[in-house]
Amino acid sequence: MDDGLQPLLDEVPSPYADRFTALVRLVDSFCDTHLNDEYKSLCRELAMAVCQEGSPVLKGKPEGWAAGIVYAIGRVNFLTDSDQSPHMKSKDIAKGIGVSLATMQAKYKIIWDGLELMSFHPDWSLPSRVDDNPLVWMLQVNGFIMDIRSAPREAQVAAYEEGLISYIPADRIAKEDSEAEVDPTQQLFELEVALLDGPITKAFLKKNPEVLRTIQIRGDQTLEDLHHAIFDAYDREDEHMYEFQVGGKGPHDADARRYVLPMSMDDPFSDHKPAGDVTQATIASLGLKVDEPFGYWFDFGDDWWHQVFVLAIHDKVPRGRYPKITNRVGKSPPQYPSIK
Repeated sequence: MDDGLQPLLDEVPSPYADRFTALVRLVDSFCDTHLNDEYKSLCRELAMAVCQEGSPVLKGKPEGWAAGIVYAIGRVNFLTDSDQSPHMKSKDIAKGIGVSLATMQAKYKIIWDGLELMSFHPDWSLPSRVDDNPLVWMLQVNGFIMDIRSAPREAQVAAYEEGLISYIPADRIAKEDSEAEVDPTQQLFELEVALLDGPITKAFLKKNPEVLRTIQIRGDQTLEDLHHAIFDAYDREDEHMYEFQVGGKGPHDADARRYVLPMSMDDPFSDHKPAGDVTQATIASLGLKVDEPFGYWFDFGDDWWHQVFVLAIHDKVPRGRYPKITNRVGKSPPQYPSIK
């Protein structure tokens, strides 16, 4: 199973893990052949939502449930509409997965009603169609339901910070005959945080040759926000001093830009003056590029060193709360060597 699927599998109760895996194999194969990656991603997430405690998904063959999942996502996004691309008829969906139309529709009805799905459902719309989905933008403001795009910018910012919308409409500047300029503060940065060094035992390293965490964070969030995400991703318990080093070739490189805690901004004992305060420096302000690494140093006594690698920079931020831990490779070592 690919690493990108592991976060979803982690949300599935163990009795449902095998059924979830079977459903993913079926929907992946179908979407790879007939649809696209957007549909595949949503079908995977719906499979995870279906494989929860109390669900009847363990009853019957997985093919029927897989067809019901694809059809449910298709209904939300008008897959059977010939004006859409891609599009498929319902009978072709059932045939493509190898079940009868009646079986597919029976499973779809259970999923549709059980999860309270509907056409244009904001949580199950294709990312490429979010801008054109009216329900995505309908929110309650001061007790009234309204299109948040017509609300004052302050209300849009509040909705954005709550993770209710993927960007601030008022800040999008449309250019005639061209795409809107990308605002780096509204980009999504996908970062891989690799543990390089620290008080780690040989026994731990033998069992965990790689310890990696993948974190998604918005461009307008700060290095302090990234620190807290790494702290949680590595299951640490006690806070310590830390700093980020950007642009260097290794730990303590004099050419690196140091971003430190506010109390360290005026350190009279350091010749390597900081470039910024972690509580103020945003991810977008660092000028990061894809494939660029930078350093994170935690606990100046035990010296936990990490390399943060920029995997991707996305121009759109899906709805949700960030920073978000999306993948884990290897166990988290104990924060202190004496703890087994």
